[in-house]
Amino acid sequence: MIPEEVRRLAEDPSAYAPMPPGFERVLNERFSLLLGPFPQMTMVQRVRLDPADVDAAVAEVRELAGEHDRDLVTWWMTDSTTPADLEQRLVALGLEPAAMPVNEPSYEAMAMTRAPEGARPGLEARLAADLDEFTIANEIAWDAFGFPDEQRELQRDLLPAAYELHREGLASRYLCFVDGEPVASAIAVFADAAVMLLGGAVLEEARGRGCYRALVRARWDDGVARGTPALVVQAGAMSEPILARLGFERVASMRVLVDRFH
Repeated sequence: MIPEEVRRLAEDPSAYAPMPPGFERVLNERFSLLLGPFPQMTMVQRVRLDPADVDAAVAEVRELAGEHDRDLVTWWMTDSTTPADLEQRLVALGLEPAAMPVNEPSYEAMAMTRAPEGARPGLEARLAADLDEFTIANEIAWDAFGFPDEQRELQRDLLPAAYELHREGLASRYLCFVDGEPVASAIAVFADAAVMLLGGAVLEEARGRGCYRALVRARWDDGVARGTPALVVQAGAMSEPILARLGFERVASMRVLVDRFH
């Protein structure tokens, strides 16, 4: 049985997660708008609109985003989104399905409240120990997800500030080592209800060896140590089957549209 507060976090993380420095959130009864430290991280979640209010809400979000020099917003729709036909209404207003590397077009919100399997012999998964390891963890993710040079440079400029969040335990980077070599990375955000799993990435040559599973277990163990024995994740097509095998339960389906405006 997944507790309700864990379900809410899994389905609408930007509305219920802690806001670290560099992030801003506009939260009201109609939607949650997250404004992250770089323009691509601008998203609307926990949408609860009346049908007659959709056009006005889109205009309001565009105005708020524009005030922060953003011209791209992702809208996330789930099983709880209202109105039920919001996706069709947004498409009619010019929004389009998301595409990598910004986002996948759909995800599964998932949660787990029991311990996953431990790491296989020869694997070590743990927090990045210093700035060098933190940088390596990010580079692994960029390589695994095929980030273009422009996005790499943007995120590279943000590494010092991101490392401070890591040191403070707000958004922590993990590495997995195979025989001492770093080959996989992942992020944990420690919320009040659960640990949020983000950015699990394994280099192609190391896939199939249990690195992803080891990173899940390392973040579970640290969550237990903090008093939150629960994990939540928004799983894309690649990770969803792995997480299901580990014991994660589906909470909601998530669909993502992108609004590009000027």
